[in-house]
Amino acid sequence: MLIAVLAVPLALQAVPLMTETIVNDYHFVLDDHTYMYASIMDFYEQTPDVWNGGVWIGTGDGFEPSLSWMHTLPPGLQVPPDAVTKAKLKIDGEYVDEMGNLIEIQGTWEWDPLEYMWTDNSVYSLTEIDQEGFWNGGFLGVNVFAGENDLRIDEAVLMMDYAYAVPEPAGILLLGLGLTGGLIYRKVRRAR
Repeated sequence: MLIAVLAVPLALQAVPLMTETIVNDYHFVLDDHTYMYASIMDFYEQTPDVWNGGVWIGTGDGFEPSLSWMHTLPPGLQVPPDAVTKAKLKIDGEYVDEMGNLIEIQGTWEWDPLEYMWTDNSVYSLTEIDQEGFWNGGFLGVNVFAGENDLRIDEAVLMMDYAYAVPEPAGILLLGLGLTGGLIYRKVRRAR
């Protein structure tokens, strides 16, 4: 009998699923801007596209207290020398209240809690981040810690505009001179 009691909660516990979609030219309605790049994370308790999808977290019985995920960054992005010119993270939550949840983005904790308005969409501006290494490493890590009984995370979207560094003309000239000198040296050496 004891085995059956322990097996029931484990069977009822849902395993969160996440799917990431990378989109170029993503139009964000809230600021009417089309971002060059977007990483869209969809969260599900069991299977994608079921009614009331999303992952429940909280301090209540049967809930995990937090949810963590990683957004894929554009390939090869290294800041500096590359630059992020505009970036936002939207977290779509449901049933958020004002009990105080905590948001951590790439190791930084100074973020407002999730919004508890009727839309429950929280948007964080990441444009002015100057923390060393924030944009490097290929991924952007996010954690939501629930301070309330329960809330649901449905989707998170990282949107960004960025610019890869272009080599300076002097650097290109120097590289060209070096290659030319190498070819001349090789030709002279063969002629001997």
